[in-house]
Amino acid sequence: MSASVGRSQPARSQPTPYPLKRLLHYARPHRRQIWLASLYSVLNQIFDLAPPYLIGIAVDTVVQQENSWIAKLGILNTTGQLAFLSLATLVIWGGESLFQYAYDTRWRNLAQTVQHELRLDAYSHLQELEMGFFEEQSSGQLLSILNDDINQLERFLDSGANELLQFTTTVLTVSISFVSLAPGVAWMAMLPIPFILAGSILFQKRLAPRYADVREQASLVNSRLANNLAGIATIKSYTAEAYERDRVSLESETYRTSNRRAIRLSAAFVPLIRFVILIGFTATLFFGGLAAAAGTLSAGTYSFMVFIIQRLLWPFTRLGNTMDQYQRAMASINRVMNLLDMPIAIRTGDRDLNPSQVSGDVQFEQVTFAYKDRAPALHCLSLQIPAGKPSVLSAQQALAKALSSNSCSGSMKSTAAIFCSTASTFESCAYKICGAARAG
Repeated sequence: MSASVGRSQPARSQPTPYPLKRLLHYARPHRRQIWLASLYSVLNQIFDLAPPYLIGIAVDTVVQQENSWIAKLGILNTTGQLAFLSLATLVIWGGESLFQYAYDTRWRNLAQTVQHELRLDAYSHLQELEMGFFEEQSSGQLLSILNDDINQLERFLDSGANELLQFTTTVLTVSISFVSLAPGVAWMAMLPIPFILAGSILFQKRLAPRYADVREQASLVNSRLANNLAGIATIKSYTAEAYERDRVSLESETYRTSNRRAIRLSAAFVPLIRFVILIGFTATLFFGGLAAAAGTLSAGTYSFMVFIIQRLLWPFTRLGNTMDQYQRAMASINRVMNLLDMPIAIRTGDRDLNPSQVSGDVQFEQVTFAYKDRAPALHCLSLQIPAGKPSVLSAQQALAKALSSNSCSGSMKSTAAIFCSTASTFESCAYKICGAARAG
């Protein structure tokens, strides 16, 4: 009987959920902190949008005086209206500063917590995987996931999530204000938005595979550097410094080329969006001015619209950088989550045995072992190792000895049976014994 032993299929081979959904599912224990941080981000942006409204109200107060908007609240004196407006300004600016501090501390602490927990969970899961997995993975790639990718996620939670929330708050708040105050001109100001969003989605779809490739190339560079540093003595012994430098140069150049492809596309986003924004601003300035001159739009409302249109459209120029950071983070999340989803083929036994109390022998019965899609390296091996007696394993190939040793330690899975005389299967018995021996 034979079997092929190899690395389990990664989770990415199955239909992959959205990476943001995978992150939110993982961060469920921190839902309260996420909600609070999101609330503070939204409130801060609402307060931040208040100055253009205050400018419009101030112009309306000076021009309309007793007929101004504040006068409708019962404050008829112009001095009293301006005093009320000044007090409101102090409150709004104070609230903006307060909520900025609140969301900043919440998001940063959340980023550090998720980074810590995700790295620890990923490393703990990595330790439980069988040796066959490590033989098909480079240490540099695994280090890239545990370090670079998790750090990329931390940077997104630190600032990117807040930027996305505040951008959405700005668009919704200003759009509702435009439609309420000047529906005849509002459509002109918001006309570019669908085109900007469509362009953003298009750029996002085209950027996603490019950044996934960037993360993969970064892991290959890390792998090359890690392997070379680990084998620096060998490199020096064979005077292969120039050869290895060329290999590092090749990997680094490939990484740079991959990054260049992503940069070329992401850098084109802002210049293109700026021209679309110009159309909305010019339309508001011109047609809004005509409406104000005709008396169908108050001077205060027109002033507000001229100021707020920039707050509505200009954040779209930063949307490219935000989406750029988002795509990098999503590519990293997928790589980390794929590692966490990797199934454990050989699980550690649940019995703790003291090595000094185990007095059985080890017996191999018709053991056949093969790597995935390869011919068997061990075929029908039968072997008995007596208890308490030294044994020497001799073979023509070191591979056979290594495979037998790994099977004995529970690091690899083989067919047939491996027993110890404590009446337990070896995988649930001796594997824990080896762990206890190491701990002792």
